[in-house]
This record gives sequence, C-alpha cells and structure tokens, in this order.
Amino acid sequence: MTDIPQGLNSQVPPATDAAIVAWMGARGWKVASARQEVEMELGFHVWQEHKPTAGGSHALWIAQSMVRHLSAEQLVKVLDREDMGEEIRISLKVSIQERGNEYRVLVISRHSGEWPRQE
Repeated sequence: MTDIPQGLNSQVPPATDAAIVAWMGARGWKVASARQEVEMELGFHVWQEHKPTAGGSHALWIAQSMVRHLSAEQLVKVLDREDMGEEIRISLKVSIQERGNEYRVLVISRHSGEWPRQE
C-alpha cells in the first residue's frame, strides 16, 4: 500500500481555489476546482483544463505545502514571478513546489502519443 503524504486530504481554501481558477482563466484556460494527486510521494493540488485544446489539456500542479503556507494573493504572485503561464503554455502540464526560499518548476511528462505532432 502506498503511503499518502501527511495532509493529503487537506482542502484548498476557497479564496485560493478561486484565485487559481481566475488566474488560469485569464490565460484562456477554463479549469474546474482543484483535485488532489500524488506524484513521487508529494501531494499536489491540480487545476486542469476541462475542455482541452487541440494540443492537449493544460494543467497546473501546485505542491500542497505551497497552498497551505501561502495566501491566494501570495500564490498568484509566485506563479507570475516564476512565469508559470508561459511554462504551461509551452509544456501543457507543469508543477511548482517550494525548495527552501525558492521554487522548483518541473514539466510533467506526457504519456506516449500525447505530444502534438509537428507538421
């Protein structure tokens, strides 16, 4: 049985959920409220486009610890400062997590066949 990271069942504060939905919407991605996922033993909150574009579904994975420690306003500032909108536009699925006083942005691997074809 897989160990679930402590606090995985924590909910996204409504103000944070609304702020991330609005942040993604401002970039053209209509997303539903966050769902929870575990990746490499870390808990994430995931906002994913529910009507994917031709290239695939854009998704933002934010480490649960960031949602817990940052206000909605602080979290949006981090996303802007780290240029996450551009990262998602290019890679479709990206995650961000705290690393001390900095942040780590990672591209989430796509399944085989999920990459758009080059003409």
